[in-house]
Amino acid sequence: MNEELNLKQVFADFVNFVSRNNKLIIVIMSVSIISVIFFQKFKKPYYDTKAICMSGISEYERQEQIEELSQRTAIDLINYLQINIDNKDYEQLADLLGVDFSVAVNIKKIEAEQLYQKDMNELFYALNKFEVVLTVFDNKIIKQVEEGLTFYFSNNEYISRYYANYKESNKKLITDIKEEIKLLGQVRIEGAKNNLDVSSVNIISGKSGKEISNQIIALSQLREEINTNQDLLEPLVYVQSFAQVDKKEDDVLVWSLLVGFISFVFSLFVAQVKEVK
Repeated sequence: MNEELNLKQVFADFVNFVSRNNKLIIVIMSVSIISVIFFQKFKKPYYDTKAICMSGISEYERQEQIEELSQRTAIDLINYLQINIDNKDYEQLADLLGVDFSVAVNIKKIEAEQLYQKDMNELFYALNKFEVVLTVFDNKIIKQVEEGLTFYFSNNEYISRYYANYKESNKKLITDIKEEIKLLGQVRIEGAKNNLDVSSVNIISGKSGKEISNQIIALSQLREEINTNQDLLEPLVYVQSFAQVDKKEDDVLVWSLLVGFISFVFSLFVAQVKEVK
């Protein structure tokens, strides 16, 4: 009972204190919030957009696909660009992206994050895709930045060496597969002449674990898979390009609420000092 009375007294004292100093509190809060609104309105607006990407770098590196390793190199390369943005080194950023200085100076933020999916056991595992978050001061440069990232990956010396080696090794592997298919075809013809059954030999397909009963078909599937990767698995591929946005982000409401709360606390402190004096 005493505790309840004490709480009521504290609350009553607080209300009376605010009531006595309401003019001071209102003035301080009003000045603070109006200042924030003016600052947000006159500062340079920005635009947020996102893209979904994937990269063939892990395939070029012959990297084992486990946990977060699948797209780690590509993600690190994109996040590296933020160092130039933070240091306002726009000339180097423009060189890396192959864009004009006027485009580089209008990039506020660029960040890549691994994408995950939840399985039946409520566990998350990394996908072979990642998300790129882009913030710019001019929404007209979004397409140029998108093309700049492709330029950045294509002209990276590390990636270029691996990519060239990857394509060359694939060509050799495709040639070997074609020769093997040709040889198997000849063996099948010879077997037919000698009444030998060589048309079906059980083998296991590596990726799916599916049993396939014909070596020529299995090799043909492998050849087409390699051909597909050869044609489509580039250093940077856009699964979904950056959205062209027109809505400006100014954070007026968030900053107004935050500053309003801080200014209220500060006004209470000022009022208390005033009463003590």
